[in-house]
Amino acid sequence: MKLQIFDMSVVLIWSLVAILAVIAWRQGEGKLRLGLTRGLQMFGINGPRVMVALLAAGFLSYLLPKALVAQWLGAEAGWQAILIGCLVGPFFPGGPLVIFPVLVALLKAGAGLPAVFAFLTSASVWGLHRILMFEIPMMGPRFAAIRLISSCLLPPLVGLMTVIILQFTGTFP
Repeated sequence: MKLQIFDMSVVLIWSLVAILAVIAWRQGEGKLRLGLTRGLQMFGINGPRVMVALLAAGFLSYLLPKALVAQWLGAEAGWQAILIGCLVGPFFPGGPLVIFPVLVALLKAGAGLPAVFAFLTSASVWGLHRILMFEIPMMGPRFAAIRLISSCLLPPLVGLMTVIILQFTGTFP
């Protein structure tokens, strides 16, 4: 596998950082130093999480049984794969730092896009850690219940729409 460290996304991110640094420097009042300090603090908190999540995804990509993943989550698995993606997603805490490395591992192990998109959407919309730790305590159970009920069809619909788009573009088996 070729290791690609430098691509357009890195250029865009560093360009944004440079622009923000110049703006902070021009505004004065120590904003450049404060911004650098805060950014390094966030890196100190999230950097280890990202490294561990990527290491876990690296192991998962070789440890997940490809035949089983393809059988249960592959493109040929149909609604079963979408349903499993919808049901498993909410149990993955940690947001994108954890979810995206897991998605990479699932795709490499043979999961289909409909299941992966349903998983990602259900993790984003129905994430139990967020609902229990933030939404209910801050917004109340009524708010959480109405939001969950109003969004209950989103993950399966995303999976279904993925199937339709892939069939329309001729890229679905």
